[in-house]
Parts: sequence; C-alpha cells; structure tokens
Amino acid sequence: MASEDWRKIDIDALEPENHLTKEELIPPNLPQYTTNQIQEIGQSIRSQLSQGKFQQALVTGLDNIPFASSPQEKEIHQRTIFEVLCSIKNNSNSPNDINNIIKGLNQEQQDNLIKYLYTNMSTPYGQKQGGLLLNWFEKIVEIVGIGSISRYLTDRRTV
Repeated sequence: MASEDWRKIDIDALEPENHLTKEELIPPNLPQYTTNQIQEIGQSIRSQLSQGKFQQALVTGLDNIPFASSPQEKEIHQRTIFEVLCSIKNNSNSPNDINNIIKGLNQEQQDNLIKYLYTNMSTPYGQKQGGLLLNWFEKIVEIVGIGSISRYLTDRRTV
C-alpha cells in the first residue's frame, strides 16, 4: 500500500458495529417543537420587534431553538432570527447598540447566535446581506473571543 492510500480508507467499514448514525449523534432530551409552536414563537418575536424590544426578541429566539426538529422547521426559525438581526441593525442608532445587546446575552445565547450567523451566511438571503451578518460576527468575536467559534464547531446540536 502506498503512503497516500491511507486517506482513502473507509474507517467506518473496518468497524461497522462502532458506526454512529446522524440521529445517534444528537444529544438526548432536546425539546421537541412542532411547526405551529415555531410559528407562534416567530409571531411573538415579531410582536416584540414591533414594540422596540429588540434584546427581548433576540433572547426569545435564541432560547427557543428547534434543535431536534426537521430541516424545514429549523429554516422557519432561522429566517426569524435573521429578521431579528436585520431589525436590530436597521434600528440601531450607534454601533454600541449591537455591542450592548451581545453583552446582554448569556454564553449559551452567544454561542447560539454564532450558529445562526454561520447558518445564515450559507443561505442566498444571508449572502445578499453578508455585510450585516459579518458586522454581527465581528462584534460578537470582539466581545466574547473565539471560544464561541470553537464551541460551534464541536457542538452536535445544529440550527
């Protein structure tokens, strides 16, 4: 065997009994959300945005993530979070507004925000608003450091 061939070895085929499925990698006891519940959360968030409660809207979205839901349900929530980020940016009077909002989040909420920033960057509508998402990304890394990125890369719960 040539020295380059080790990269082509399917290690899962060598020990099939130790192979984990995608479903087995998801941590147990994640809350289940129905499509109706996700839509209700979205309506609640939009109501908070219309009242100018931007911090509360973001916290509501980041605390009610449908980790164990279908991709379609996750996308509904993902778009809602994107709306919140756009609303906050469009209604902020100074760069410190975003800084204060990020500082008002706990570590888990900050980590979840990083997940949504990465996820939204990969969507067509997120790419159209890339500057906005990168601005949020810059601010959160400036405030909390790169630990959130490391946790994002190793967390099995996806948004």
